Amino acid sequence: MHKQIQRRHIARLLPIVALLASAGIHAHAAGQPADPAVAELRAELARIQAENARLREALAVQSGATAPAPALVPAAAPTAQTAPEEEAQALGAVTVRGRKKIETLKEVPISISVVSGQELDRELAQDLSAITKRGANVQFNQNNTRGASLSVRGLGKRSFTETQDPSVGVVVDGVSYGLSQLANFDFYDVESVEVTRGPQGTLGGKGASSGVVSINTRKPSFYPTADYSLTYGRNETVIAKANLGGPVIDELLAWRGSFIVHRARGYYDNNFDHNYSLYNKNRVSGRTQFLFTPTGTFNARISLDVEPHAPQVQNGLTFYKSIPDTFADGSLADPSGTTTRAKLAGFRNAAGVFTGARDWFVGRSFNGTPYTYDGNYIGENRINFNENQGQTVHSKGGSAELVWDLPAHTFSSQSAVRTYSFDAHNDEGTPFDISRNGGGGVDYKQFTQEFKLKSKPGGAFDFVTGLFHVRTDDDIASKSGWGSDAGAWFATNAQYNTLERNAGTNRGAGRALLKDSLEDLIVKGDTVVHTNSTAIFGNATWHATDAFSLGGGLRFTREDRTTTDTRVLAANGAGAALNPVEVRGVALGGFNSAANGALAAGNSAEQLALADSIANKYFGIATYSSLTTAQLAQVAAAKSLRAGQIGQMISGIESQYKDMLYTAALAPSYRFNDQYSAYTSWQYGEKSGSALNVNGVNANVRPEKTHAFEIGLKSSLPQYGLVLNADLFLMKIKDYQSAVRVVDEFTTATNIANGQANPIAYVTAQGNVPRARAKGFEFDGVYSGIQNLSIRFSGAWNDARYISFPQAAKPDELAYLPGAYIDQGGLTLPGAAKWTGNIGAEYRKPHEGHEYHASFNTALTSRYNNTDTLSSYGWVSGGATTDLSLGVAFKGGFDVSLVVKNAFDNRKHEPAWLSYSPNPYPRWYGVTFSGKL
Repeated sequence: MHKQIQRRHIARLLPIVALLASAGIHAHAAGQPADPAVAELRAELARIQAENARLREALAVQSGATAPAPALVPAAAPTAQTAPEEEAQALGAVTVRGRKKIETLKEVPISISVVSGQELDRELAQDLSAITKRGANVQFNQNNTRGASLSVRGLGKRSFTETQDPSVGVVVDGVSYGLSQLANFDFYDVESVEVTRGPQGTLGGKGASSGVVSINTRKPSFYPTADYSLTYGRNETVIAKANLGGPVIDELLAWRGSFIVHRARGYYDNNFDHNYSLYNKNRVSGRTQFLFTPTGTFNARISLDVEPHAPQVQNGLTFYKSIPDTFADGSLADPSGTTTRAKLAGFRNAAGVFTGARDWFVGRSFNGTPYTYDGNYIGENRINFNENQGQTVHSKGGSAELVWDLPAHTFSSQSAVRTYSFDAHNDEGTPFDISRNGGGGVDYKQFTQEFKLKSKPGGAFDFVTGLFHVRTDDDIASKSGWGSDAGAWFATNAQYNTLERNAGTNRGAGRALLKDSLEDLIVKGDTVVHTNSTAIFGNATWHATDAFSLGGGLRFTREDRTTTDTRVLAANGAGAALNPVEVRGVALGGFNSAANGALAAGNSAEQLALADSIANKYFGIATYSSLTTAQLAQVAAAKSLRAGQIGQMISGIESQYKDMLYTAALAPSYRFNDQYSAYTSWQYGEKSGSALNVNGVNANVRPEKTHAFEIGLKSSLPQYGLVLNADLFLMKIKDYQSAVRVVDEFTTATNIANGQANPIAYVTAQGNVPRARAKGFEFDGVYSGIQNLSIRFSGAWNDARYISFPQAAKPDELAYLPGAYIDQGGLTLPGAAKWTGNIGAEYRKPHEGHEYHASFNTALTSRYNNTDTLSSYGWVSGGATTDLSLGVAFKGGFDVSLVVKNAFDNRKHEPAWLSYSPNPYPRWYGVTFSGKL
C-alpha cells in the first residue's frame, strides 16, 4: 500500500518536472528568464513536495520507523540519474533520447544533433524542409509529397522508387517508417528532433545506411495542460494548433490530444485558371494518445493519428526555358523538330532549312488570349495548364507501446500500423488537351513490431537487445491518359508531316487520324511490392574504467521481397482499330499491316473487316485494299504513333529478392574530465537490395554496403556557457543505389523486329553504382554565456562523390556523344553541397511584467548540382535562408509574435536543360497568437 501511494505521488510529480524542463529551466540555469508559466509549475511542485513530506511522516508513524522515509523526489531539480528515463532532462546540457539511457551529447560516441520542439515552434518550422534547415549536413530534397527524400552527408537523394529503401530513415515516436514520404506532412506538438549520422540499426528499429531523423512528440501526463496557437499570414494562410491533456482517471489514465489545421494559397498562380495556385496548403491532422499506469512497474501508451484525404497542387511548378540551340560540341540540339519549341514555334534543321510550327497548335486561344511559345510557355511565372486536380494524400496510423519495469531491466513492446495513399493528376504544362489524368498513385500499408530488453544503467555493462519485424504492402499505380491534342503533340516530325503538313488532298483524313490515334486512350501500370523484414539486434557498452568505455553492436536482418508488375490497356478511346495486333503476347485486337501500311499475311476475317472500317471511316473507301500508297502511309503513321505511346504490355512479371543483411558498430570512447571526451567509431551497414523489373524483365538491385569511420571530440564548458562537439568522418559505399543506365530489352527486341540498323535501346532505372564516398568535418555547438541570449550553431564541410560510375546517363548537353553511357567517376553526388551551416539565436528580455523575445534561424549552403545526370545546366547557386520571429509574452502565457520565413526572399531555383523549378516558398510573413488555458 505504501509503495502504491508513493508511485501515485511520483506519477503526479513527473509531468511537472518535465514541463519545468521544457518551459525554461535550462534557460534559467544559464541566467536567462524562464517562461511565465514556470512560476505556476514551481508552486505546484512545492505544494506536492510539502504533501510528500507530510506523507513520509505519516508512513513513519504507521510503520514504527524511527526516522522519516527518504524523499520521493529531491527538493533540487531532478537529474537524469534520479528521474525515470522518459521524463527527466539533464539541466544545462543538450540531451539525446532513444538510446540506452538519457545521455548528454558528450557521452554519445557518434555524430548526432538535436533540435528542440520549442525552437521549431517559435519560427513555425513544421515540415521536413524547415526541420533540416536547423542542422548541418542533412538535406531535404524537395519534390512533390511522394518523391521527396532525405540525405545525410550527401548520401540518400532519390526520387520515385518505392521498391527501394531510403538511405536515411525516419522514425516518429519510436515507429520506423518504411518510406520517407510517410513523413512529408506537417509535424506538430513536437518535443525534439534528432539527426543521427552514419549506418544505424544495432539499437533497434529499421536499419538505415546513411542516418536517421527521429521526431519525438510530447507524451501524455497526469498534469492538466492546454495550449493553442493561431496564425494569420500572407497568401491567405491560416494555421491553427492546439494541444490539451491531463488525467482521465486520476493516477491511472491520462490523455493528450493535438491537432493542426494548415490552409494557405500557393505563391504561384496557374494562369490558365487563377482559382488554382501551386504549392498551396490543404492539411488537417490530429493525434490522440492515452497513458495507462495500472501498477508501478507497468505502463502502456496508445497513440492514434489521422490526416484525411486532401488535394494540393504540388505538381507542375515548373518554369520553362527555350532549348539551347546547340549541344556542347556545337551540333544542333533539335535537328528532328520534336521539342516543344519546334512544335509551337518552329525549328531549323542541320541543313539550315526552317520548318514552321505545327499548324495544329498555331492560333489557339485560351481565356480570349492567343497562346504562343514565347508569350505563354517560356519565362518567369508562365504556368498554364488545364489539369488542375493536383495530388491527393492521406495518412493514418496507430501504435501501442507497453513497458515493464523489471528489477534490473526494462522490457518493452511496440506494435504499430500505418497506411498512406497518394494520387497524382499530372499535366504536360500547356492548356492543350494532351495529357489527361496522368501520373502515379501509391497505396501503402506497414506493420511493425519490436521487442526490446534494456539493462538499467549503473553497472559495468549496459546493453540493449531485441527483435524487430516490419511488413509492408505497397501498390504503386501509374497511369497515362491522352486527349484530343495528344496525337499532334507526340507525333514525330516524320509522322506529323505524313498526316498533316504534306497530306495534300488527304489532309482532312490525316488530321482525323492524328486526333483519333490517341484521344481517350488510357494505359495503366501496377507494381505490387511485398516486403517482410525480420531482425535481431544488440548493443552493449563496457565501462572498463570511470574514463574509458567500449561500445559495440550487431544486427542480423532477413529480407524477403517480391515485386509483381502488370501493364494493361485500360481504355481504347477513339482509335481502337489502330491498335497493334499484340504486344508481348497480350492481344490488343488490331489488324496486321506492314511498315508502309499495306495489309500483311495472316489477318482473320474479323481483322480484315476492321481494316475496311478504317478505310471507310477516314477516306470514304469501302475496302482497305483500295487505299492509295499515300493513304496507306497515313494509316501506318497513325498506327506507329499509337503503338509508340501504348508501349509494352505486361501480363504479370514477378521478381524476388531474399538476403541476409548485417549491421555492426564498434566505438571506444574516453572521458578526459567532466568537460572533454573523445571517441572513435566504426559503423557498418547494409541497405536492402530490391526486387525489380525493368520494362517487364527481372533486374534486381544489389544491397548497398557502407563502412563509416568517425573520430570526434565533445566538450561541455559551463564556465563559458559553451557546448561544442566536432568530428571527422569517412564513409565508403559499395554498390551505392542510384539511377543508372541499362539496356531496355523490350524496346531493343522491338527495334530488331522492325529491322533498325542500331536496335539497342537504353533506359534509366534503379541500379547500383560500383563505389561512392563521403568524407568531411562536422561541428555542433550551443553558447549561452551572455545573459538572456542563447545561440545554437552547426556546420559541415562535405566531399561526397562517385569513385566509380562507368554507366551513368548522359546529361542533355552531351547527348551528341557516341555510346549509351558516360563515366561520372570522381564527380560530386547530386544534391551534395560542399559547405552547409546553420546558426540560430534567441534573446528574451523581461520588462515590467511581460517579456520581449526575438529569434532567428539562418541556413547556409554552398552551390550544388541537383540533376541526377550532373548536367552543367543543373547547378543551384549557394546562399542563405533566414527565418525570424519578434514578439512579446504577457503574464499568464499569452504571446503575440511576428514571424517571417525566408526573410530576405532567397529565390534559389533548381535549373535544368529545358526548365527550372522555382523556390516554392518565397518570403512569407504572419502573426501568431498563442497561449495557455
